[in-house]
Amino acid sequence: MKNLKSIVLMFALFVGFNTMAGNEKATIKTSTQCEMCKENLEGSLSIMEGVLKVMVKVESKELTVKFDESVVSLEEIKKQVTNTGYWADEMAPNKDAYAALASCCKPKKSCCSASKSSCSKDAASKKDGVKAEGSSTVK
Repeated sequence: MKNLKSIVLMFALFVGFNTMAGNEKATIKTSTQCEMCKENLEGSLSIMEGVLKVMVKVESKELTVKFDESVVSLEEIKKQVTNTGYWADEMAPNKDAYAALASCCKPKKSCCSASKSSCSKDAASKKDGVKAEGSSTVK
């Protein structure tokens, strides 16, 4: 019985220290425009080693990330955001990645501005003058 208590105590301490060690939380201002942006960023960051949780708030254009700083740095996370085509605080997006984004994910050509609802690649690829359901005219 004494050994069992020792094992349980050791396990609890091990888990407690591992969950606290190196965990950081940061909020990054981004250039998100719509739900597609949210999906792009959350998908891109969630596959990074050391990133534990990602949440994008489209309305406030903020990305909150919880990460293990012993595995990945905040600068590396910001670089991944820019490589996905979005601003990360003061860091400008990668030009090629930005160019590859759907038009609704670009600040000056937003198909989501009227409703702030999700976009789809189909809506973004429609020809000029065609209205996508629930959005303004795609240009």
